[in-house]
Amino acid sequence: MKKTTFLNCDVSQAIEKQLNIKFENYEFSLDGWGDVDNYAIINENSYVFLECELGQKHPNTNVLKLYPYLEENQEISITLIHFFFSNSKPPKNRLKLCDFIAEKMKREFGDRFNYKKIIQK
Repeated sequence: MKKTTFLNCDVSQAIEKQLNIKFENYEFSLDGWGDVDNYAIINENSYVFLECELGQKHPNTNVLKLYPYLEENQEISITLIHFFFSNSKPPKNRLKLCDFIAEKMKREFGDRFNYKKIIQK
């Protein structure tokens, strides 16, 4: 695993204070489906994942890559916090796709998947 960026650590620290959790400050490997920017271990099979969007024009892929990971790891629960920096400016249809796929995943996986989108002002 490689360390997460300093910018992502800044976002992580702000979230840590709000949720009383501790991020690892390393990327989390999704077993061939990509990596997550940062993660916190809640318990043995429960995680909070953080994806920070700065220049990504297809942020929906950062939601979608969790689908096969959850399907393959049925004991795991994930809360995804999807943070958008104010200057990231993803296309509106891509933001809508993030919500769409997250809602589909919530229906598919129930309590094993939660999604929170944060857009920096």
